[in-house]
Amino acid sequence: LLFSLQRQDSSPEAVYSLHALCESSNRSYVAAIFFCLLVLRKQQILNLHQSAPYSDIIATPGHII
Repeated sequence: LLFSLQRQDSSPEAVYSLHALCESSNRSYVAAIFFCLLVLRKQQILNLHQSAPYSDIIATPGHII
């Protein structure tokens, strides 16, 4: 997932949307991407933000990339 995101946009201002990443995907794929985002957040590779419950999750590059 990290390499895929870096290929999309490797700038420090890059913004990735969970909704856009998982568009027209099945449940298991969405769950796997969500889990990967959480792991990358724990490793401080990505920052995650969600403005309200059940809204889109936005990922931005973290301190370590």
